[in-house]
Amino acid sequence: MRASLYMQGYSPHIEIWSDHPFLFTAMLSFWFSIVGKSVFFARLLTVIFSALLIWFFFETIRISLGIFSALIGAISLAASSGFIRFSSTVMIGIPALSLIVISIYFLFIYKKSKQKYLLIISAALFALSLQIKFLTVFLIPIILLLIFDVNKINLESIHKLKSRFIYPLLLWIISLVVIFLIFSLLFNALSYEQLFGTHVGGEIKTAFVKDGFEKLSKVIINKDYDLFSLAIFGILVVFVRHRWEGLFPVAWLGTGTLLLLNHRPVWPHHYCLIAIPMA
Repeated sequence: MRASLYMQGYSPHIEIWSDHPFLFTAMLSFWFSIVGKSVFFARLLTVIFSALLIWFFFETIRISLGIFSALIGAISLAASSGFIRFSSTVMIGIPALSLIVISIYFLFIYKKSKQKYLLIISAALFALSLQIKFLTVFLIPIILLLIFDVNKINLESIHKLKSRFIYPLLLWIISLVVIFLIFSLLFNALSYEQLFGTHVGGEIKTAFVKDGFEKLSKVIINKDYDLFSLAIFGILVVFVRHRWEGLFPVAWLGTGTLLLLNHRPVWPHHYCLIAIPMA
């Protein structure tokens, strides 16, 4: 309905109420203008984002750990009950996470090639993800640690700290902020009442008193016990064998879990937020 109203010329966050940023709605409107308006085509757009998420997830792991690990990770995620359930629903979670995964992929490419334009692409994709769903903002500090790469700092590289670490961090942050603000102004997406007040207001916490995270964790443990078991094993390997490059997904999983523990409400579609780092 929001996409249909947007196609008729109504203004987002002024004439169209929305408790999330408007980019996916605008994408959906553009998609409808090409293929026609129907729920089927709307679902198809989400399926495209799901396919992109799995493909770039596979490529990111392949770059670091090889094709076998990439296959295991991608299949584990794609076959998980929560991902299958939401891979074709007309919701914003999968499109937002898809852009996050692609953003991370370009960061991994950057770490190998050191081409600065890859940082700008990564930041742009992350900014676009925030313009779809703002909840993924918690990943920014973890992304910055990935760029900074404390494992590579030693006495010989301290004098090159600015050029090798500080400048890339600033380039990524500035690119993210600039692109985010451009789209925020384009879609009037700086409304505190709609985008933030509806999620953090006191009435939300009193309206949703049930522990949604408990239900979500039961789904993961009971339905996706294989993914859960592999994730536990992977975490042990990171710390026991000191494979510190694996701290990125561990930090994502830990931070995401803490976020959902303190978030109200927790919905089933939040599953993918922690299933990706588990895989």
